[in-house]
Amino acid sequence: MRSIWKIFARIPSDQINSIDYAAECYRNGVIAVGWSELGDLQRFESREALKGVLKKVWQKNVRGKPQRLAQWAGSLWRFKQEVKPRDLVLCPDRNSGRIYIGKVLSKRVFYSKSTLEGCEFAHRRKVKWYSRTLSNYEIKRIWKDGKFGGRQTVTEVDGQIDEILKLVHRKPSRKPRPSGNAAWRPDQEWGHLAEERAMKWLRAIGKKPVNVARLNRGWDIECGKDKFEVKGRKSAKTTIRFTANEWRAAKTLNKRYALLLITAPTIAKLARATPLQIADPANTEEWTRKATFEYFLNEQ
Repeated sequence: MRSIWKIFARIPSDQINSIDYAAECYRNGVIAVGWSELGDLQRFESREALKGVLKKVWQKNVRGKPQRLAQWAGSLWRFKQEVKPRDLVLCPDRNSGRIYIGKVLSKRVFYSKSTLEGCEFAHRRKVKWYSRTLSNYEIKRIWKDGKFGGRQTVTEVDGQIDEILKLVHRKPSRKPRPSGNAAWRPDQEWGHLAEERAMKWLRAIGKKPVNVARLNRGWDIECGKDKFEVKGRKSAKTTIRFTANEWRAAKTLNKRYALLLITAPTIAKLARATPLQIADPANTEEWTRKATFEYFLNEQ
């Protein structure tokens, strides 16, 4: 019997250094969780043994908070013992507002100290991620209130796998082209300001970005192997478009290509805006192709 698991790959939002690593997991074919200081989870033969070490290592965090300790131990034990090959993983990405869907491949948790583009979560399972992600709108087609699973790092989800896979595999809908009222022509000055904001944001999350927008490569910023196309707009009513060059680059690079979408009405708000990070956009999102070989993002 296959199960569905909701697994967060992030540092909790109540911590100062909160950050989401869902996209990093997606690009590297794994699902990863924290508490790396524990060492290899395979050495624990019981949940109580795991709980005891958690209490010892994180004394300040769990002192007087038995519920927190129980939740941590429960999440790690489920990740180690209950998640099985062929189970479905739903990993919410706070940065893009999407949910990554994947199938567990590995029979057991493995421990690795190698970094995943800045993510140091060492407890990992190999996952085959589906190319399409799901939006919150699509999730509500299965769970009416949009809520599924719990708030802990690893929770089992009630639902039908067939329903989820039907959404993942469905063909893109043929939506009408943007009407004459839809603004889509790029604002070059605003685009340059958005690139500057994206550079600062990438540095803030520990990357080393290089702006290559003038080279016409199909993306604006490089961070090693990862490429980022930046789109800035003043209103969500402005339709996002990819040129033929950008589209080819996105289709070629797949998971190494991401769209950074920044929506802000003023320069002051742009300076504080957090980009919407959409990984592998040519495959995970729906687009409308025009005869001029430009691609328009169909946002829900």
